[in-house]
Amino acid sequence: MTSNTSLKLAAISMTTSADKARNVDEAERLVRDAAKLGADWVQLPEMFPFMGDYAYNYEMAELEGGPLYQRLAGWAKELKIVLFAGTVGERPKPDEPLDFETKNAIGQKKVFNTSYVFGRDGELLAKYRKIHLFNLNGEDGRPRYAESDGFIPGEEPVSLVVDGLKVALSICYDLRFPALYQLLSKSGDPDVITVPSAFTKGTGLAHWELLLRARAVEHQSYVFAANQTGVHSPGKESFGHALIIDPWGSVLADSGDQPGVALATLSGAALKDVRSRLPALANRRPEVYRGN
Repeated sequence: MTSNTSLKLAAISMTTSADKARNVDEAERLVRDAAKLGADWVQLPEMFPFMGDYAYNYEMAELEGGPLYQRLAGWAKELKIVLFAGTVGERPKPDEPLDFETKNAIGQKKVFNTSYVFGRDGELLAKYRKIHLFNLNGEDGRPRYAESDGFIPGEEPVSLVVDGLKVALSICYDLRFPALYQLLSKSGDPDVITVPSAFTKGTGLAHWELLLRARAVEHQSYVFAANQTGVHSPGKESFGHALIIDPWGSVLADSGDQPGVALATLSGAALKDVRSRLPALANRRPEVYRGN
């Protein structure tokens, strides 16, 4: 990264339903809109192809390299963008060794919640499987959301370098676990943290912007966060407000509560300026934090 680095980032907000074909067509429309606005990097939200009953999770998911994967790669190549393809349901390979159950209590097959990143040539740059699965209980103590019933947790943190910038990949509920980002920072602090999400309406009102800005300030990095919005099915509603946040913690762009695109410019000069004026990253004392 240099002080001359300047990239337009576009974070998409959409309302995914159980209609996969319609969802993917809508995602394509929004990606093309973002590219027309001059975006260099485009990010879709979590589970943009399908949000419905877990009974259909496996049917709606695909193996890596499947038809949806190829379509996403095609968008990146045609539009000459870096595509952070939100997340999709990824079926485990038939011979893949796993430490977790691949079926839930009633025998439904689980899938991974996977984020693919495609370069401008359509090639896969990185793949990250969501580590932390979201579980939320209602006031009566009963589960309202239980991703562990439909998904297999990932086990490997992932970062990559894109356009000279170190990018740390994360997904939605990961946002609540600072230790993940500390681990991703061991080989150097990220310049950008990605958080494609389907943050719920209730938790989003309280914590979405707060947590995103906290991660930006802690790592003096840009935070690039697409989000689902609106009602997906009875009882499932997302908060919206896809956000792009700068290393000072300021919100540069907000898509609001309707489907659309949040667009902002990443500045290498701004990134270096914040880290130079307030050298918090250099002032850390890991030898003390380890304890006795």
